[in-house]
Amino acid sequence: MQITANALCVFKGETIIERVIYGDVLMVINFSMDFLALYITAKIMHVKLINYKITISAAIGALYSLFILGFNINDSLTMILSLILSFVLTITAYGKQNIKSLIKNTAVFYLVNFSLGGGITAICNLLNVWQSKRNIMINGTYDVLYGDLPFGLLVLIGLFCGIFSLVSGKIVKRKTAEKISELKVTLNKTQITFEALVDSGNLLKEPISGKPVIVATFESVRKIIPVELFGLFKNKDTAVIEKSPYSSRIRLIPASTVNSKGLLFAFLPDSIALDNVEIDAYLAITNDIDSFGGYPAIVPNEITQ
Repeated sequence: MQITANALCVFKGETIIERVIYGDVLMVINFSMDFLALYITAKIMHVKLINYKITISAAIGALYSLFILGFNINDSLTMILSLILSFVLTITAYGKQNIKSLIKNTAVFYLVNFSLGGGITAICNLLNVWQSKRNIMINGTYDVLYGDLPFGLLVLIGLFCGIFSLVSGKIVKRKTAEKISELKVTLNKTQITFEALVDSGNLLKEPISGKPVIVATFESVRKIIPVELFGLFKNKDTAVIEKSPYSSRIRLIPASTVNSKGLLFAFLPDSIALDNVEIDAYLAITNDIDSFGGYPAIVPNEITQ
């Protein structure tokens, strides 16, 4: 789908450059960039990835790029529409979010997009130094016309910039808002030890006592879970509670994430230690393994303060 045509021609002694833009190529490029930026943002912000939602969101971004190209819209209106679209893309990709999370996710999405675009442009400009080039006269002044970079090389550059954005974003976020600690949980003289993510994003509390709640994956703590409670924590079978000697230790914890709201079942172990310091907290169990940035548990930041 050709929108304009690339041409280098001479009219009455003047050199005229006409830029060529193909609509289908533009959409593919923008789709790829938006998809990669949304994916990296989700990884940085620990948002659950749902592939079809990110695909739909990136497709909307690609269609928008074609819309902007096809209509003569002034810069101010384009800026406003682009800002609105950014919120639309993050909502579409990550689902329902509170205002704070929406603003954070959209801001990171913007930064990742700028990082990808700027990185690709910088590397392409650097590589063009060694590309075939020739001087041409444009409106009485000389300019440099570079040769095209191979498509495969552009793909590799994009992947490199994407990986760099993902890694650097994770490092920055972890250094500024999170830390990793050693968690020890004991029940019935059985102790397990594993790394946990300490994050200010975990604000869960047990409703009655007000004690903080640590959330851990089922697989990470299954060795200490009594057999009779497997059905409760694995399949949310509440019928097993009244038959268990641990029923007085079990609590129901209201929880909400960027994508949904729900209930978690938690229990009070014999002891919990964070970096060898005893803490008083409940341990909630989840089967969602994609919520803690690769770590099996998330600890409220207030516990360490």
